Amino acid sequence: MAETRLIEMDRWPRAAHYRHFSEYPCAVSLTDEIDVTDLRLACRAEGVSFTAAVLWCVAATVNAHEEFRLTELDSPEWDAPRLGVWDIVHPVFNVFHPETETYTAAYTLYDADFPRFAERMKEDAARAERLDGMGVPTPPNVFETSAVPWRHFTAVGAETGVPSLAPMVVWGGFRETESRILLPLSIAVSHAAADGFHLARFLNETEERGRTLGREIGGKR
Repeated sequence: MAETRLIEMDRWPRAAHYRHFSEYPCAVSLTDEIDVTDLRLACRAEGVSFTAAVLWCVAATVNAHEEFRLTELDSPEWDAPRLGVWDIVHPVFNVFHPETETYTAAYTLYDADFPRFAERMKEDAARAERLDGMGVPTPPNVFETSAVPWRHFTAVGAETGVPSLAPMVVWGGFRETESRILLPLSIAVSHAAADGFHLARFLNETEERGRTLGREIGGKR
């Protein structure tokens, strides 16, 4: 079971920023291409799901940073909700139904071990393929992801009334150059949780995790 801990606001370096962007809510987002050459080629050669590999890299980076695991906690003892942080969060992903052009949302429990995670995701996706609703019930400690493999994009967005403390991550179809394979990757989150620095770090670290995982899948540790 996931656990939470309260943020000590009087000692938290981001407290002033959080309060400001809670009073004046807005989202911050960033989209860029990441190099997935090693990851894509290794997955293709070894028969490993590229989608599962990308999702694992995304989830690993999200779980590595507190700003992407924030949540509001409530209690009858408090006058107002307080800010907390999950010890772990799990990715929600969509399973597309081509016959109806709809999707069903599923989630997979994050595991630092990629093979275990990939096997779980395969089973979760198979269950979602048999459903025709929008999704299965999810635990509270999740974040949203979406894949748009039909198009390579340079920007993506989904407007909501209140920006979420949990990140929304989207990636599109990859494009191949003469020597590289590039994947558009986008992240959006409440500005109360993160700034451009944190989003850029997310993209950089996800790219690097892809390189590392690609070497591991290909047997080049």
